Amino acid sequence: MIKNTTMLSEADWENLNGNDLFVSMLRNKVILYMTKEETADSDVFDYIKEVPEFLVYYKAENVFGSTNLSVYFEGVTDMENFIHFYNTDKGIKRIKN
Repeated sequence: MIKNTTMLSEADWENLNGNDLFVSMLRNKVILYMTKEETADSDVFDYIKEVPEFLVYYKAENVFGSTNLSVYFEGVTDMENFIHFYNTDKGIKRIKN
């Protein structure tokens, strides 16, 4: 199956280094610190892969069981929508518990 995506690979990200798009994406960076439980119960990765209209790149690092997630967006709107999604998703899950 072939599918269109706006997700950049590691090679794509390295090829952008230094140009205007790369600098723009650095300005639209979001960092999340998620516990192991939050990572397992999160729809963040699905959102990043499906929803943004413009290019997006993420890097996840496992640090002692927690996940440090850096997300770089081409568009400011995509970044703001992601922040609202994450805050809403986290709030709803807190209310349920």
